[in-house]
Amino acid sequence: NETIINLSSAPHLRQHWAYRLGAAIFSQPVVASGLIYWGSFDGYEHATNMSGQQIWSQKLGGNITQCAPVSPLGIVSSAAVVNGVVYVGGSDHQLYALNASNGQVLWHTLLGVPNTNTFLWDSPLVVNNTVYIGTATTGESVGCKLIAGQFFALNASTGSIVHTYNSVPAGCVGGGIWSSPVYDASDGSIYFTAGTQGNCNTDHISIGIVKLNASTLTLVSSWQIPLIQRKTHDADFAGTPTLFNANGQNMVGAADKNGIFYAFRRASLSNGPVWQTPIATAGACPQCGQGSISSAVWWGGGMLYVAGGMTTINGHACGGSLRALNPTNGSFIWQDCLPGTVLGAVTDTGSRVLAVVDGTALTLVNALTGASLYNNTANKYYGSPSISNGVLYVGSIASGLFAFGT
Repeated sequence: NETIINLSSAPHLRQHWAYRLGAAIFSQPVVASGLIYWGSFDGYEHATNMSGQQIWSQKLGGNITQCAPVSPLGIVSSAAVVNGVVYVGGSDHQLYALNASNGQVLWHTLLGVPNTNTFLWDSPLVVNNTVYIGTATTGESVGCKLIAGQFFALNASTGSIVHTYNSVPAGCVGGGIWSSPVYDASDGSIYFTAGTQGNCNTDHISIGIVKLNASTLTLVSSWQIPLIQRKTHDADFAGTPTLFNANGQNMVGAADKNGIFYAFRRASLSNGPVWQTPIATAGACPQCGQGSISSAVWWGGGMLYVAGGMTTINGHACGGSLRALNPTNGSFIWQDCLPGTVLGAVTDTGSRVLAVVDGTALTLVNALTGASLYNNTANKYYGSPSISNGVLYVGSIASGLFAFGT
């Protein structure tokens, strides 16, 4: 119930401190028990206190230079902190459990085939002493082999793999999972989106949204984007699914690199989208401003907020956008033109204020109208901001971790 950063106080936001670091930060900072946990592209997971002083750091794999879309590539995964344990994906496609107080490694488990082009782009989800996470290809440049995407359920106490779901049939590649999973407590299911078109005609998961039974990882339902809508050679479904409600209907939605946000009834996922709304220009390169991999946020006041790359609003070319949609039909309620593309998730402060970063600035807007409340262009921010006790934390692509407050 955050109320400190609100419509009145947001325009007066100021920088409290900065933890300077030369490596890029894309993971969303996570605040728990008085510490801030975040990963960086140099391969370290960090814990800093509320004053910006580092308490510990732990190297989780090496710096990846081959096949990576950016180099060097380290930790992209955002941590999940539960019962004094930090769960996070390392750059060596191992899932790590760390002591939240001192960073000591409690266990680590290799996911996927050793010495392959495998990476943990997504963030772990912890439910009922089970950790859920998926694997995807590190990168798809020339000479880099695709992997077969997999989704894992692990024992949170021991790191042992309990269940595995294979995105594509045996002998096939594709179906990489690089969006984070979400849990639906209403029926005990897990949703994720899958990218990377497979090489087998029997693949019905790649470029699709998937619903699994959380207890067994058996397939409940799925839907693939039709070929005619893919519009690009690499039309990954890469936005983390968002659970929301529309006129009493339980819904789930996600954005694709084709620039379309799709919304489904959770009870009938395989029937296809109830509505779909174009929000960005299609393309295979999100960091270049194409498509959308940003996760939406739903506000109980009746709006669904989505963001993405290049688009046109009222005849004006925009480097990116933030929009409020009607959750019932996907129509625009308001639209903000941004100078850069939004890669991270939209953040809701809880007090009718949204925070978003577009690579050029940190921007706060009125969630009801889209009116700008605050804009900071001092650093290049890309990852999603976090808000805790009236302080906003966000990482920079080149300058470190920053804290803003009133």
